[in-house]
Amino acid sequence: MRIRLRTGLVRSALPILALIAIASCYSSSYRKGLAANVALISDLTDKLTDYCRSGFMLNGRAVSSEEMGEFYYALKKARSFGAMNESLSDQPSYKTFQRLLDSYQGFVQAADQFRLNAKPDPPALEALMGREREVKELARQTLDASHAESR
Repeated sequence: MRIRLRTGLVRSALPILALIAIASCYSSSYRKGLAANVALISDLTDKLTDYCRSGFMLNGRAVSSEEMGEFYYALKKARSFGAMNESLSDQPSYKTFQRLLDSYQGFVQAADQFRLNAKPDPPALEALMGREREVKELARQTLDASHAESR
């Protein structure tokens, strides 16, 4: 009887233990995925900033629409990551990540418009640099929130 009771307890505890293990992996996976997406957005923000400062000229030629695709693709990829983790939408890191993506989207669209205008415009460039600083600050805040959640 005693052996059966213990076996029954172990059997009933297994699904709970499995859920805890899956949740901890999922949480760890979320943090890693979040960090990877933030790093990608941050790195592409640096690259786009360099393009803006160079007037979208590379080796004497204009940056093409096709080359701008990488910035939009990264946004789409990061939005997909966010959608896959929508169940964590109450987490501060998730909320800040969404704000980061909105800010990055605005930066990419404004930079693309700046590229299409194809003429020097110092006030527009300065406005873009303000957007760049906002994206970088939100990237930092997202990682800080993620680290705070993991404690």
